[in-house]
Amino acid sequence: MLDAIYLAIAKMRSARYQRRALLIVSDGGDNHSRYGLKEIKSLVQEANVELYAIGIFDSMFFKSFEEFMGKRWLGEITDVTGGRTVAAGDLGKVPEIAATVSREMRNEYVLGYRSRKGVRDGKWRKIKVQVTPPATAGRVQAYYKKGYLAAAR
Repeated sequence: MLDAIYLAIAKMRSARYQRRALLIVSDGGDNHSRYGLKEIKSLVQEANVELYAIGIFDSMFFKSFEEFMGKRWLGEITDVTGGRTVAAGDLGKVPEIAATVSREMRNEYVLGYRSRKGVRDGKWRKIKVQVTPPATAGRVQAYYKKGYLAAAR
């Protein structure tokens, strides 16, 4: 799985449009990838690609440590990009979840700001976004990148 994400991100570099997203359908388990979780997390943090995952998790029967950790790993990978992982209770829910993710991707806001720190040191900067919904709205959930790498000199 991790190698597949690496290759997909590499392909995205030559994508036609600036906005890029990747949908992963997986149990999150990995079978002997060349790249590790830490490397992939670093890669996707810098790639400017939103990752979403539909997790097919069978919590009753984990055949390996990788399958046991799959849900956590997918969540860690998708969360750093501003995407998210949605668990599918059964395979019949996958099309419905994919449609929900598609709608979310088409209904996003883009926020920008300029840091008060003019330091260009290449370090990680944390971001926190809080949403105050109108009184008439129901519960609102914000999904966003948790930070960015500051430009280096």
